Amino acid sequence: MSQRRFKISIGLGALFGLLCAWLAGQQQPELFSPTNPIFWSIFTDRLLIGMMIGFAGAFTRHPVLGFPYRPWLRGGCLGLVVSLPLAAGAMSGPPHPHASAWMIFWASLLTGAVYGLIIDLVATRFGGEGIDLIHTSRP
Repeated sequence: MSQRRFKISIGLGALFGLLCAWLAGQQQPELFSPTNPIFWSIFTDRLLIGMMIGFAGAFTRHPVLGFPYRPWLRGGCLGLVVSLPLAAGAMSGPPHPHASAWMIFWASLLTGAVYGLIIDLVATRFGGEGIDLIHTSRP
């Protein structure tokens, strides 16, 4: 079960990384090129969201505050937090002809939260969650 959750999370993170880089490349085509460091920054950030959500699936209660941690909340929060460095870096990137640096900052955070929410919902539905992810026996 835990391997399935992790594979789903990583796969969706990679898919959303490519989608996000492609969307960024719609206005600035040079951003959707594997030779561009911004492409890799976007891709690895979204991939990291998937990795974190894959690992965090073992927690069904907030580890510090103790309230129930629903998949949409867990994924959204992780997506938001993991996207902070990307969003801050986007403010110092090449100027966009149609958007301010702050707009790109908030859009990066929002899309990270939405991607995280989707990844966690799908990974939980098809890969499970909770303590069973940690205490599984190998076949």
